[in-house]
Amino acid sequence: MDIIDDASAAIGHVQEYGLGGLTKYNDLGEKYLRLYGLLSATYIQQQSIGTIYRIMNLSDPKRLKAAFETLEIRDLRHKLSSHGTDFLDFATSTRQAFVPLRLNLSDGLSVTYVNYTSSSTHHHVDLAAAIDGHVTMMIDVMDSIIEKSMTTIFEENSKLRADVASEFGDLRIEKANGLVSKTNGGLKLIVTFVGTKPE
Repeated sequence: MDIIDDASAAIGHVQEYGLGGLTKYNDLGEKYLRLYGLLSATYIQQQSIGTIYRIMNLSDPKRLKAAFETLEIRDLRHKLSSHGTDFLDFATSTRQAFVPLRLNLSDGLSVTYVNYTSSSTHHHVDLAAAIDGHVTMMIDVMDSIIEKSMTTIFEENSKLRADVASEFGDLRIEKANGLVSKTNGGLKLIVTFVGTKPE
């Protein structure tokens, strides 16, 4: 859980400050560090959540790993960070090389990369959308882990289990774009929206 939390801090920082970070300088090295750090943080978080998933004995961990492999951010991690010069394309059984274009490495949340071993096609990626896909899946998986583990962890304390279940119920409402407001008297005001929550 500490690794998941630490990775969340790193991912959240990039979401807030982009690849340029807080520096007042337009520093290419920092942009690369932040890009590689982001890709590593998302991968480490996925691996940690996968480990907890197995420890809590949820069904079909191989299916979960396959779901993680569908994430765009994971594909970027493989192509640009860990296997940039020897990426194995399983569809063609060929080794490929991918390089992020430094001229297109922006301060915001986008990156363009090239596959130098095939057509040299440019691939532009919206990192904000890729991160959102990762975060949404991690929240969903952690939700299922917590749902199953509450029965085990709070087996002998039904009141505590009910309290925790209530708190997670509130979080699920907020995850679905609702609002939960609690009063000092213990009452809750719950507002749900159809479609997108207003800003």
